[in-house]
Amino acid sequence: MKKLYSILIAACLSVTVMAQDNYKLGKPNNDNYRYLDSYENLKEYINTTKYPNFKLGAGTTANDYVSKSAYRNLINDNFTETVAGNAMKMGSVVNSNGDMNFSSVKSYVNTATAAGLNVYGHTLAWHSQQPKTWLLKLLADKPDPNGETEYAVLASKDFRTSQNIVWNSSTDQYGFSISYDATNGLKVHCTKVNPNSWDVQFVVMNNIALDVDEDYKMTITVRGSEAGTLHSKLGDWSTGAYKDIPFTTEWQDLEVNYTTVMANNFVMLQCGDFEGDVYIKSIKIEGSRVKMVKQTKQEMHDTLVYAMDKWIKGMMEACGGKVKAWDLVNEAISGGGDDGWGHYVLQHSQNYSANANPDATWDVGGDAFYWQDYMGDLEYVRQACRLARKYGPDDIVLFINDYNLESDWDNNKKLVSLIDWIRKWELDGVTRIDGIGTQMHISYYENTGTQASKKRAITNMFTLMKQSGKLVRVSEMDMGYVDINGNTLKTSALTEKQHQNMAGFYAWIINEYLRIIPPAQQWGICQWCTNDANGGWRGGEPVGIWDVDGYRKHAYAGFVSGLSGTISGIDQPQADRTIDVTAGVYNMVGQRIQASSFDELPSGIYIIGGKKVVK
Repeated sequence: MKKLYSILIAACLSVTVMAQDNYKLGKPNNDNYRYLDSYENLKEYINTTKYPNFKLGAGTTANDYVSKSAYRNLINDNFTETVAGNAMKMGSVVNSNGDMNFSSVKSYVNTATAAGLNVYGHTLAWHSQQPKTWLLKLLADKPDPNGETEYAVLASKDFRTSQNIVWNSSTDQYGFSISYDATNGLKVHCTKVNPNSWDVQFVVMNNIALDVDEDYKMTITVRGSEAGTLHSKLGDWSTGAYKDIPFTTEWQDLEVNYTTVMANNFVMLQCGDFEGDVYIKSIKIEGSRVKMVKQTKQEMHDTLVYAMDKWIKGMMEACGGKVKAWDLVNEAISGGGDDGWGHYVLQHSQNYSANANPDATWDVGGDAFYWQDYMGDLEYVRQACRLARKYGPDDIVLFINDYNLESDWDNNKKLVSLIDWIRKWELDGVTRIDGIGTQMHISYYENTGTQASKKRAITNMFTLMKQSGKLVRVSEMDMGYVDINGNTLKTSALTEKQHQNMAGFYAWIINEYLRIIPPAQQWGICQWCTNDANGGWRGGEPVGIWDVDGYRKHAYAGFVSGLSGTISGIDQPQADRTIDVTAGVYNMVGQRIQASSFDELPSGIYIIGGKKVVK
């Protein structure tokens, strides 16, 4: 499979139920995991002398981190950096009216920084999980500046396809029912004549914006099982314009004229004095209004700069200068097309151009809004960078984050494309991108040829990132497992050996990062899923360092091995405390350790009798 897309579902970031100290132990009642019990917390294995800038991060569910002490302790004890999975995305903060609520962000940032963790911001500019409704409102057609008017349909509804209403009175009390079908639309079945016409009433449309004291025409397509009268109101609960609408047993398009008394209106219909069925196919309201014209490209650009300014300023103020690094732009590069320089194009909406590249669109989180459609490929990123540096702390660090940068099917072309796009964004002499984040949602492949290809591509990725001169961050790493037949395995199907294969691959990746990336360019590695997931993102797969119950997996030993500088894979560990050490005990760099017995050795990885032993 060529693409492995990133979506943040909280299921893999936190554990619903976890005992307070499970995370310090291997799986219970299984001797294969006892060696994990004596390991230190993960962050203790970071060589801060050799790698002073390296941060070990964790994808984090912000609300769980604040409210669940066991989960918070796991993060605080094992990691030096935390990244909110969803809480700091625009769609989580900005509602459909453009109002912003940063309460969760503030609580999370303050709690994490008080615990001594670095908080990494994710993400300022993205096309997914956006307040799409608000942004599209901002870009809606505007009144004609010349004041021209037009006669137009101002509101309409076809009940054959839009099978809903806003509100109705009690069906049980007043003996009626409401249903829909694709032929007749709305059906109101009245079983009796009530004392008042308003006993059976229902609001079919609302939020109809009209000018006060102006004339409007409503056309309603209606018939009845018997002849009767609909009583109508255009207004609100307090007052409005009232008209009776006689109908027959034949379909008729009946026109009713109203003079409005308010600006925000609903349409209410009443038929409590009728027994039988009333069918309504559709309703539309027409009238004169100021002619609406499209905004110019410059107006759309300026409007979105306003929206971006409001968002980034608000987020930076909410963080209070405590969040020093950010994914400035997330998942900008597509996996196809040609930008004219032999590189992939940016992601855009499908209707961005007549011959839009189908690989250029990926909406992983829903509510997609492609800022670059309106602002342009260069300006979109440049404006976000300008605003982040304007409102963020003076020492803010900005990354471009993307997936599939370790792609072996195209010789890392997506990363090569991203590096060139960074070059183009920075050509203005003002924009400065500090780092590149590679998500690395990967799998271990039992097919040796495939696995070797994946590893070569990862090595090449780190080499290219080093050559870019930018800071390098593994931003969302998690791992699945693909067996020899090409099947993606669920956690429940994995053998001990397969778990150990994954641990060895984790160790190798971390070691490659530390080997290739110079300390001055290192930002660190973030594990996206701390725990295996029951559902959601890669649901049921072995993506965590801890299992679903919060116990350490062999993957934990893989991290220890990688951080400790071990270059080989994780073999079946030996946990026998009677191991003969008389022939000598050596650490992983070949130095002999003085020990008269295995038990007196501290936790670590040793060579004893030519075999690697983990304690």
